[in-house]
Amino acid sequence: MILITGATDGIGLETARELAQRGHELVLHGRTEEKVQRALAAVQQHAPGVALQAVHADLSDFSAVARMARELCERLPQLDVLVNNAGVYLPARQLNQDGIEMTLAVNHLSHYLLTLLLLPLLKNAQAPRVVTVSSVAHQSGRIDFDNLNGERGYSAYEAYANSKLANVLFSAELARREPWLSANSLHPGVIDTKLLHAGFSMTGAPVAEGARTSVYLASAPEVAGVTGKYFERCAEVMPSAAARDEVLAGKLWAWSADALHAYFEP
Repeated sequence: MILITGATDGIGLETARELAQRGHELVLHGRTEEKVQRALAAVQQHAPGVALQAVHADLSDFSAVARMARELCERLPQLDVLVNNAGVYLPARQLNQDGIEMTLAVNHLSHYLLTLLLLPLLKNAQAPRVVTVSSVAHQSGRIDFDNLNGERGYSAYEAYANSKLANVLFSAELARREPWLSANSLHPGVIDTKLLHAGFSMTGAPVAEGARTSVYLASAPEVAGVTGKYFERCAEVMPSAAARDEVLAGKLWAWSADALHAYFEP
């Protein structure tokens, strides 16, 4: 079973189509029940007969993320692959109900929380994988623990780049902390998605190209057991120096755990 966050459009929906066509059973996540049901119908058209399930949660609401994780742990016997795909690009600074800047909340912290809460399901799989969609924008990112919420001036691109750096750091630290798990991150390319239009006012490559590396890391036999790496165009590449900073990754992990401590059961 493969869970894909942000599977209602763009790269996430195309990733779901591709994996379903290859016969993989899927759980599609969307922000609302209505959106995810539309995605299920769209994927089913391309892969009739493949078992598909739906879950929904607003990823900016950590209580909703925790609820969804509990629901999945009750519903599924195991989870083979988690694809942390969902992401936002927000032109104006917003805070979620916990006072966290929304780009960081959705792009990084929600996936940190979801991944850790789903570790029991992943442990039940024979060769579990976690695939986290980052971006080449991570190269411009900076983790400033005194300004992670953009208190000292907000830049939409900086917030996005910082969150994408957090994705790579999280994936690498997850690989170090959970060696039984295959955890990798990726740059999907400059892809023609809603996020690209909103953030950069440009068009990009087809979504099929954007989904290719996610599908590869989620399913290819040749990357079974590969962990702690960063990929682009289905090949391992070197992320930025900051993304390879193990001390920074450890500090971000601890900061994230502290920010989310109320949502982890004792």
